[in-house]
Amino acid sequence: MSSLIKEVDARTRLAGANQMELLLFQVGSAEVFGLNVFKVREVMKMPTLTRVPDADHRIEGMANIRGTTVPVIDLKPLLAWGDHANAPKQSEKENDGNLIVTEYNSSLQAFHVSAVDRILRVSWSQVKPPPRLVRDTAKGGVTAVTMLDDGRMVLILDVEKVLADICPRPDEEVYAGVEEKPILKSKRVLFADDSLVARTQIRKTLERLGIPYLQATTGREAWEQLQAIADRAVSEGKPVRSEIQMVLSDIEMPDMDGFTLTKQIRSDPRFADIPVVLHSSLTGTCNQDKGRAMGATDYVTKFDPKILTEKILRYCGA
Repeated sequence: MSSLIKEVDARTRLAGANQMELLLFQVGSAEVFGLNVFKVREVMKMPTLTRVPDADHRIEGMANIRGTTVPVIDLKPLLAWGDHANAPKQSEKENDGNLIVTEYNSSLQAFHVSAVDRILRVSWSQVKPPPRLVRDTAKGGVTAVTMLDDGRMVLILDVEKVLADICPRPDEEVYAGVEEKPILKSKRVLFADDSLVARTQIRKTLERLGIPYLQATTGREAWEQLQAIADRAVSEGKPVRSEIQMVLSDIEMPDMDGFTLTKQIRSDPRFADIPVVLHSSLTGTCNQDKGRAMGATDYVTKFDPKILTEKILRYCGA
């Protein structure tokens, strides 16, 4: 299984070409789910788990993976697919299926799945926002979809939503210390993210800071908004910087990823002095290096509102 996720450098180059690779898996039903290989650290057979008393029912236990204790999450109830009524008891499925070990915000977690299929290479232009029925059925756990050659739909997992559902934190804790900054009232940020949870987190941060914003759910939508802003500014004889002071972009997005969006922005001289900050759960220096190569001004890992505030003040506070 570990051979599925080798050659990280090659996959980084794919991202810069508006492509990615999805690890395909199932959760006990016919539906095919996908997870960006960038997030995957390992795929392994289900190990013996240590149960955690009074833990959320979706956390099956803790696995010891080469000396690191990793929580194991059952995806079936989170995605609302599969036959829950006839699901085997914990003791009966102890060693069934596979674990997909992922890294998110510099922490490890493992998803228990019934089967791992293969890796699929796709262009982000082939990845689309999920239809409303899919979004509602999966309880928001699906952030995007793409199609297989045989006509089946791949449902791409929203890791932010899954983890937020299991480990919710009160706003008072998350946004402590993020307060209104009068200097930001005359500024404006455009941010792009396909995850509902991530957009909500960003929006709450910006609102607490008191800075106006525009938002987009795909890279292409963000690019179209930026083009409209620039066209309007030029027609009115204004610099684009007077209309938008910063772009904050996720990397993984349907239609156009954040690397490609950054490259597009840097190819248009009207945006030459607009800071572009990549905001992503894809950790690792390879992603930061790729962002810089595309022309990104800075990189911030999701999600720490204090660090995000520091970046906004740095690039919009003057």
